[in-house]
Amino acid sequence: MSGKPRSFFLHYNRPASLKAKANRLTVHWRGQCLIVAGVDCRVPIKSRNRKTQPRCVMAGKAREITIVDNIAVIT
Repeated sequence: MSGKPRSFFLHYNRPASLKAKANRLTVHWRGQCLIVAGVDCRVPIKSRNRKTQPRCVMAGKAREITIVDNIAVIT
């Protein structure tokens, strides 16, 4: 799916990390919350401060996000 770029953001997920006993990140993309072990980000991202939790997120625009071996590949 190589359509128009859509916004996404990602952040550290503390509750999921404690449950898994390993670091977990959440990627928010097209109305979905994808919990992954890592991220391979191939597009520019910026930090963004928010007034609600999570306070700091990394945000950008992507054409596609796929999950490969529990790693989000963002293109």
